[in-house]
Amino acid sequence: MNNLKSLFNPFCLGLALLLFSCGHSKFKIQENKHGISVDMGDMILDIQVLDESIVHVQKYLPNTSAEAKPDYVTVLKAADVAVPFKVRESKGEIKLSTESVAVMITDDGNIEYQDAEGKYLVAETNDLTYVKPGAEREVSQAFVAGDEALYGLGQYQSNILNWRGQSNRMEQFNQEIVVPFLMSTNQYGIYWHNYSVTDFNEPQHEIEFDKEKMLAFVKKQDQDLGQDAENVIKHKIEENKERNIRVTTFTPKKTGAYSFMIESDKSERMRGEIRLLIDQDTVINYKTIWVPTTHSGSKVLQAGKEYEVVLQNTGSRKMAGRLLYNEPDFNKTVFSSKKGSAIDYYFVHGKNPQQVLAKYQQLTGKSPMFAKKSYGFWQCRERYHDQEELLTNARALRKRQIPVDNIVQDWFYWPKGTKGPEWDRAKYPNPKAMADELEGLNMNLMVSVWPMVNNDPLLKKYNLLGNKMGERNHNLDFYDQGVRDRYYKMLSDSMFHFGVKSIWLDGTEPASPPSADAMTAIGQFDEVSNAYSLVVNKAMYEGKRKEYPNERVFNLTRSAYAGQQRFGATSWSGDVQATWEQFAEQIPAGLNFTMAGIPYWTHDIGGFFRDSKSMNPIYDSQYTNPEFIELLTRWFQFGAFSPIFRIHGYVSETEIWRYDQAFENTARKFIDLRYKLMPYIYSEAWKVTKNSHSLMSPLAYYYPNDKKTWDIKDQLFFGESMMVAFVTNYQQRSKTVYLPEGKWFDYWTNEQMQGNKSVEVNAPLDETPIFVKAGTILPTGPKVQYATQPTDEPMTIRIYPGKDAQYVLYLDDNESNDYEKGKYSEIEFSYNDQQNTLSINKGNDQYLNLTANPIKLKIEKVGGSAQQLMFNGQKTQVTL
Repeated sequence: MNNLKSLFNPFCLGLALLLFSCGHSKFKIQENKHGISVDMGDMILDIQVLDESIVHVQKYLPNTSAEAKPDYVTVLKAADVAVPFKVRESKGEIKLSTESVAVMITDDGNIEYQDAEGKYLVAETNDLTYVKPGAEREVSQAFVAGDEALYGLGQYQSNILNWRGQSNRMEQFNQEIVVPFLMSTNQYGIYWHNYSVTDFNEPQHEIEFDKEKMLAFVKKQDQDLGQDAENVIKHKIEENKERNIRVTTFTPKKTGAYSFMIESDKSERMRGEIRLLIDQDTVINYKTIWVPTTHSGSKVLQAGKEYEVVLQNTGSRKMAGRLLYNEPDFNKTVFSSKKGSAIDYYFVHGKNPQQVLAKYQQLTGKSPMFAKKSYGFWQCRERYHDQEELLTNARALRKRQIPVDNIVQDWFYWPKGTKGPEWDRAKYPNPKAMADELEGLNMNLMVSVWPMVNNDPLLKKYNLLGNKMGERNHNLDFYDQGVRDRYYKMLSDSMFHFGVKSIWLDGTEPASPPSADAMTAIGQFDEVSNAYSLVVNKAMYEGKRKEYPNERVFNLTRSAYAGQQRFGATSWSGDVQATWEQFAEQIPAGLNFTMAGIPYWTHDIGGFFRDSKSMNPIYDSQYTNPEFIELLTRWFQFGAFSPIFRIHGYVSETEIWRYDQAFENTARKFIDLRYKLMPYIYSEAWKVTKNSHSLMSPLAYYYPNDKKTWDIKDQLFFGESMMVAFVTNYQQRSKTVYLPEGKWFDYWTNEQMQGNKSVEVNAPLDETPIFVKAGTILPTGPKVQYATQPTDEPMTIRIYPGKDAQYVLYLDDNESNDYEKGKYSEIEFSYNDQQNTLSINKGNDQYLNLTANPIKLKIEKVGGSAQQLMFNGQKTQVTL
């Protein structure tokens, strides 16, 4: 029998700290109320048990401690809980176990995680794990990458969905959002708790370039030019130098998928194509206006074969660019941060991705409900130039009967020469009257504001003049609680007091960031840079909840960080360009963002940079160019099935009637569909808040064991029951769609199809493929002009047969926080497929009072008949 040491019952206040050196383990162990501390000689390991499925791991050097930066992210603290756990030591291993998870510390100091039944989840590895103060990357932790898919990390424009084996730099930038939570299909997630720039799977190798191979490449291109060859070659060399094109050859030693990363300028940079070609195959191609520091891609290569490698880095001012890579047997998952005194991460276990995300939100906070109008259509453009222009378009939307709930005022509404939340009264003479008229039109007004304020009189008025991050930087130090409070007051006085309903927090990366060594209230900027958006949104949410305690908060913001979901914020994908390639990139970008634990996300339908008049030379005129209008159409379809549905564009009039009639007809069709689905969307949003579900998710979220789903980048689940695919190529009119196991219904035709296979379906320009799984109860509403419009028409409850089904319809007052006090109603539907019956029952009914206010329902079975009834809260059974 093993010599068993059990440190049990952490609730016992009389339990003293016990020190182990019993011979079986070479490490010294101390137990405390919430976990253990292990002295491993060259490293101290602290493990805290926060929940039966959540543990907090910190590693730091002896005679030091884990740096005590404010924890803005987690809400579940060890001091708030006392979770039963056991500690056993045997055969050189230490095992800490709860009811759900086991943490095994091996004799080489690594941790292996198992579930309660002993199933392997993931393990650490010493390779690339370190704490090195003063190094280029001060802390790094590696895990063994298993047979799994990995999602999350935030939002990136790399067209990568599954991060397993891929390299990426997590650094906030326009179009790039850092949320350092990683979710595995193998029943776990990892939140990397470090606010500094972090490399994921940092490349270990570099491909060098030389002039001789560049010359050979140019000569090869022009070998048949005859007498003019020398002059042409000279010209080509100069041209390639100007475009920063370099060439080499690469002979891999191993066969498999190589992960590549291009490292470029470490400064704000606009324009300049980034390309990596390997034997003329495009591996990386980044053309958009804003250029981030790194670019990622991968390609399968054969060992021993010589490949021609072409790297283009046009527009780079400070460095030619480096081409880095990892070999195919990398087989690790590594977080390496620029700053930090300790390895610091949280391990989260769940039986499936839904449970993992739910546990992660238990750790970092749940997402509150938005007002129902937030889930409607958002009319936005850059920009309305004055009060009358905005109101004229708002009136036109209502006159043309285009359903809409929100209209947006973008920047430059402030006095000329300034930047900050203050109205230019020459252009906006009466902001309150503007907001009041919009309210009369049943529209909410959202206004763009920035954490970057260049308005000294305004800053002086609110005692913010000395709170910028650096002498020549206009971003305010939101790491300071006093700054957060005073900024909110400044914004509220100029916005909320005039009737503005929502705030668009632009540039929260921050845009034009301060220098790395600029001091903030909690340390140097490069130590905390990735968390800036979090504290900006924290200021807005907490300020408004305090001043308007019964009004739901909705903010739109260009960046995010872990935990930001609890601050009533939606992020969008930044200033993307109108190209088919970048449109396709938006889908995996959004899916990884929601899998990082922040459920609300959106994008500029049609792209921000649209045509030659808006910094995009690809299209001459967005209003008449047939290819752009088709791109806009396909993008609009994606927008209708995104958590927030919003059109936008630079130097653009984005109202749907500005384009041809065919586009307007299709746009109307999808706006109507969005509003028809509003009962479903709002009920799914309640699941987001109540149960930490996702409103938009990759197929692997529901089918993690189906490997065919792992890399599908152009399909998604919208809520729990609807699966949507998107066309991302010009003039494509059919689509290959993968149907997971079970039976599926084509939403448009009601045709039933068997799953676990790919099918080719029609995709005319005015449709996108939509499937509903058998065993679905789908609530839909009548045609309306805004989300909360009263109507006497019944709500339709549509049953897709083939399997038993349940659904809970959610109802509340659509805008207050009374739902937090239980003032909401639920109607529970249960369908028995064999008996062909639908049971209707009352759940919580603290809002509607169904007995006094019965609801009109139309029950409809696909392929069957329909019937109407009034449901008054009494249990009802309907035979279909």
